[in-house]
Amino acid sequence: MIKSPKLYLAGKIKKNDFRHQIVHNLSGHDTNSGYLQTEDFTYIGPFFVACDHGCYHSPNSHGSIAENGCMHSGATQSQAEVIRKNNAAIDSADLVFAYITTTDCYGTLIEIGRATSTLRRPRLAIAFAPGIPVDDLWYCVLQADSVHYSVRECCLRELLSAELKALQTAHPAAHGVTP
Repeated sequence: MIKSPKLYLAGKIKKNDFRHQIVHNLSGHDTNSGYLQTEDFTYIGPFFVACDHGCYHSPNSHGSIAENGCMHSGATQSQAEVIRKNNAAIDSADLVFAYITTTDCYGTLIEIGRATSTLRRPRLAIAFAPGIPVDDLWYCVLQADSVHYSVRECCLRELLSAELKALQTAHPAAHGVTP
């Protein structure tokens, strides 16, 4: 049994992001402070400046400048650094949980691909928001360990709990998870 599974929450980053409902204290967490420990899991990424204040993603930073022009000190990360940190987190995850809210989620699709190709393959769960056409996303769907359709944001926490339980009961070697 895994004491504290490592969780990576893939999905488009946006204002009032769904991750903040699942991971308390994520807003304002300094990416250099390490992972966030919760009662049920260790959150390992991605980390970003909270978008609940209207920040945006400029070409060379990741959510570090607010629309009113204020700069969040120490929050700027190059795109290369974001990629490096996210790839390392996916590679060490026990569970990658992807929430797809739009079909132009190119980064999320890359994260899913990374999860399915890493040597230490994590459990992969994909949840689609209501109204998302999934026919063109068949390649991702067929590689996931579990797929959930028409999932409202308010149901994500409960669904994630079920996925964590499934991870705990699955054969540990199936996903490179050590007891």
